[in-house]
Amino acid sequence: MERKTTKVMIWLSCLLVLLAGMATSATAKAGEIKIYVEGKLLQFEGQQPLIRNGTTLVPFRKTFETLGYKVEWNAEEKTASGSKSGIKIELTMGSPSAKVNGQGVKLAVPAQIINGSTMIPLRFVSESSGYFVSYNNASGTSIIEITKEDTVLEPYVVKGRVVNSEGTPIKGAWITIDNQLLYDSNLQAKTDDNGRYRIALPKAATTYMAYADFKTVYEGVEHSVELTADDNSPFAGNTGAIRNFTVKLNSSTGTGGSGEVLFYMMDLIHPLNPIAEPPDRDDVTITLEPVGTMMDGTVGGPKLISKGSRNNNGYGVHNVPIGQYRVSAVYAPPGEEPQQMLVRIVTRGEDLPFAESIVAGFRSITSKIHFMELELKLNVVKPPDEDPGEWTWGDEDEEEEEWTW
Repeated sequence: MERKTTKVMIWLSCLLVLLAGMATSATAKAGEIKIYVEGKLLQFEGQQPLIRNGTTLVPFRKTFETLGYKVEWNAEEKTASGSKSGIKIELTMGSPSAKVNGQGVKLAVPAQIINGSTMIPLRFVSESSGYFVSYNNASGTSIIEITKEDTVLEPYVVKGRVVNSEGTPIKGAWITIDNQLLYDSNLQAKTDDNGRYRIALPKAATTYMAYADFKTVYEGVEHSVELTADDNSPFAGNTGAIRNFTVKLNSSTGTGGSGEVLFYMMDLIHPLNPIAEPPDRDDVTITLEPVGTMMDGTVGGPKLISKGSRNNNGYGVHNVPIGQYRVSAVYAPPGEEPQQMLVRIVTRGEDLPFAESIVAGFRSITSKIHFMELELKLNVVKPPDEDPGEWTWGDEDEEEEEWTW
């Protein structure tokens, strides 16, 4: 009896030890952090990555070198820095801010020394280096993926970037994540200096749509452009989504960013022949050559060469990207040689001179409607019917009458 009791006790003790070991193993796994850079697991010696106040801190030297930096450590000033082509990042231990190319950037958690190791905020360093950071803790282990292309979905997170047509990031664009199930339950965020945004979603069974709005002041006028995501499909919160936006100024959807170049003919009769048909604006071709920086920050661009057409706003060239243009016009009826026209901008209360080309921009009618109004006329002057130098006064053949008194 005693032997059985002893065996049972030994068996229970072994079971408890085994369970304790399993629990310890499970706890360790649940707190583990794995970091992958372009698909390769980043291995650290000594101090391992840890999370402080929601921010992942990682060893300084290994992280910087993996991202391609030449590293420096100043023990006296307690500063860690990394340099490579076009970028330098500087962090001071305990400081709430860092520097990127000399510009101060606020940190959620400062760089700090932990157990003798210099630890730096992973997301800040990675994103400042042009990488994307994705986080997933669905399995209990924190999986962090750092990639050049943001292609990794994160559960209950929607993220993305806003750029112009040249790929330059757009700062300050408003992102709206619309809850398709609950009314007036939207989430919003603004894009950062890199044009990126990241919004955490509530853990609820619902779907969402992503929208964006970009406001800017150009030539003293505030403009608002509604943006459509490159992928405009709805998405479930539990899968997360990546929704990127591109500012397109030549939109014909009424979302802003483009204007109407309207033009009027000043020659109501033909200047060379009053009996002939007056110039027809259907035979006019307008050339618009971008000058300087456009509303979305792009510089220059291709010439726009177009005939006019009519829409609800008037007759002219429609959906022209907002910017400054050098404007000229040619008149070319079928079967005739093209003729250079004279052009001037319509300005209320002013009678501006005509020229073969002018530089002009748009004026705001409403927040989404912008006009450039032009007046055109043929570049010809009707000659007089007779040469004034040949005019005579009276009859030269008539002899002067002699007066007698």
